[in-house]
Amino acid sequence: MNKEQQTSEKFASFGAIHLNITHLEKSTRFWTEIVGMKLLSTSGNTAELGTDVNTLVVLHETVKKKFQKGYSGLYHVAIHAPNIQEFASMVYRLALNKYPFSPVDHTMSKSVYLDDPDGINIEFTLETPERFKRVVTDRGLSIEDVNGNIRSASDRLDLDEVMSHLGSPNIDKIISNETYIGHLHLYANNVANSNSFYQKLGFESFNNLPQFMYADVGAGGSYKHRIAMNSWHGMNKPMAPSDSAGMRHFNIIFNNKEKFDLALNNLTGVETKDDGYWFLDPTGNKICLTFS
Repeated sequence: MNKEQQTSEKFASFGAIHLNITHLEKSTRFWTEIVGMKLLSTSGNTAELGTDVNTLVVLHETVKKKFQKGYSGLYHVAIHAPNIQEFASMVYRLALNKYPFSPVDHTMSKSVYLDDPDGINIEFTLETPERFKRVVTDRGLSIEDVNGNIRSASDRLDLDEVMSHLGSPNIDKIISNETYIGHLHLYANNVANSNSFYQKLGFESFNNLPQFMYADVGAGGSYKHRIAMNSWHGMNKPMAPSDSAGMRHFNIIFNNKEKFDLALNNLTGVETKDDGYWFLDPTGNKICLTFS
């Protein structure tokens, strides 16, 4: 297998993301009624939600304060739809519930953004890398599509076009089994350090834009935006207070043994547990690494 073939295959994905929240019942209602996930199990102050086959989000009612802005940590977590029909269904559920959201077209993806009851930002995403050509930075930050059009990096999403793909609407139906955690966007206290760290972990550089305090990395495949980092909240900002809502930890699952072993060799401060290898990134985000 040559290098081009290797990098064209996705070698890592995300397991469930764990969130600290203030009110289990309220958040569970959001993830089921607004997002469309299935409540898989509850135990004490914890609830697991996802599809019929996979846990995508685990809620922990452990904090008293809502999400605090201006700190490092999670910027948003993205729930990726497997196709345009499922994406349209997710957007339709938001509209029907009159839940506020922001529609954005990034060219390489179609997205809507919304906040959970604690102010944690969530993105619904449809990957469209076939529309993307390159990032343009000579006059601000723009995107060139495959047809040569220069567009805003955050253009307005054509909701009418999205909804034209909606099949028979059924908001009682849970999200597709192919729905997945597709990327994470982090507030980094130092983008350069975080970018270097995730590349040592095996992720592949996509954009490195220090002039915009931004970088992102991929995990193989045509969609290369898997972990993004920015310092738009300010440089060297500490992690949010532990008593506020936000990300508890996230899981990275490697399917390539060679890359998995290399990642472990490049890590320091790893704690080995029955469920995987635990460590912190340079900002302080807690990560569990496993091989499957």
